[in-house]
Amino acid sequence: MSQVVVEKDLAFPLAEYRRRLSGIQEEMDRRGMDAAIVFGPENLFYLTGYQTIGYSAFQLAVVPAEGEPRLLVRELERGAARRLSWMSSEPLTVQDGADPVEATVDMLRQLQLDRVRLGVDRSSWFLTVNQYLDLVGRLPRATMVDASGLVERARRVKSELELDCIRRAARYTEAGMRAAIEAVHEGASDNEVAAAAAHAIFAAGSEYMSIAPIVTTGYRSGIAHTTFARHRIARGEAVLIELGAVHHRYAGPLMRSAFVGEPPDLVRRMYDACSRALDAAIAAIRPGVTAGSVHAACQRVIDAAGFEPNFRKRLGYSVGVGFAPDWGEGHILHLSRDDPAVLEPGMVFHLPPALRVYSVVGVGCSETVAVTSDGVEVITTFPRELAIR
Repeated sequence: MSQVVVEKDLAFPLAEYRRRLSGIQEEMDRRGMDAAIVFGPENLFYLTGYQTIGYSAFQLAVVPAEGEPRLLVRELERGAARRLSWMSSEPLTVQDGADPVEATVDMLRQLQLDRVRLGVDRSSWFLTVNQYLDLVGRLPRATMVDASGLVERARRVKSELELDCIRRAARYTEAGMRAAIEAVHEGASDNEVAAAAAHAIFAAGSEYMSIAPIVTTGYRSGIAHTTFARHRIARGEAVLIELGAVHHRYAGPLMRSAFVGEPPDLVRRMYDACSRALDAAIAAIRPGVTAGSVHAACQRVIDAAGFEPNFRKRLGYSVGVGFAPDWGEGHILHLSRDDPAVLEPGMVFHLPPALRVYSVVGVGCSETVAVTSDGVEVITTFPRELAIR
C-alpha cells in the first residue's frame, strides 16, 4: 500500500501560526524559559491549529525556545493532530490506560528538554495538582518555572484574521437570535425557542457552540445562569436569550430580551437602563483607557436609574477562542470595577449588562465589540429594542 500523504486542514494561513509562535517564543525568552509545556484546548488550537471534541483527555504541546511545537495527544486523537495542526512533525501519543505523565517525561527526554529551564502552565484547568507534582518529581534535573498566562497574554489582542472569524460568528448568532425571538409566544416552551435558535445558527454555518443557547423565561429570567428546561411561556413573562455561534472556534455572543404581552413599567425601566448603560460603555471604549473606566461608565447609568443592588457584577469580558464550557476569555481579561488593564486595538469584548429581580423577572442586552485604533467597532448588528410578542 502506498504511503498516505497527510494534507492539512487549517483554520488560518501558515504565516498566522508562525506569527503567534514567534510572539510566544519572544515571551519565553523574556521569562528565561528554554521550553514550555502548554495545556488547554484553547491554547493548543491558538498555537498549533489542533482541535478535538475529545479535549477532556490529557494532551499538551511542548514549545521549544526555537523551532516548532510538538504535540502529545491520546492515541485516538492522532488523526486530528496530524490533519489539523500546521507543524511538520508527527504528534506523539499516549495509549488509553498508559500513564500520561510518564509519556510526557519520555517526550521531554527524546527532545533533550528534561534538564533545562522548563515552563509549565500551572494555572491550566487541564493539569491536575497530582499530575504537576508527579511531573516535578520525575524531572529532578529540570528547573520548573511557572508559565501561566504565556499563551493567554498573546490571545488578548486579535489579528485581523481572528476579527473576521468573530464577525462571521456574529452573523450566525444574529440568525439564531432572529429565529429565537420569532419563536417566542404565549404557550411556547423555552425548549422550542432554544431549538429554533440552534437550528438557525447551525444552518447559517456555525460549528458546535461553546455554550448551548441560553433561554430563560418567566420567574427564571430573574435567576442568573438558568436556561431552558421545558417551561411554557405565559402572558406577562419576560424571555432572556443569550447566544454565541462559532466560526473556527471564535464566538460572536449576543443577548436580547422579549416580553409576551404589555411589559410593566418596571420591565421597561430595567431594559432601558441596560440599553443606555451599554451605549455609555461602548462610547467609553478606545485605546489607552482602562477596563475599569469602561465598567464605570456602565455602572453610573445603572446606579442613576436606581438599580445598583441589581448590578453587582463585571460589565463584560474578552472573547476569542472558545471551547465548552465557555465562549469567553474572562480569566484573561475582563471589564470590572477598578480594573487597571489598559485597552489596546484588537481586543474584543462581550458587554452584557443585565438586571434581575430575584425569582421575578430579568432582562438584558449585549453587544460584541472590538477596540480599534481610534475607538470601537460594534461587531453585532441585531436590533436592540425590547421585543414585544
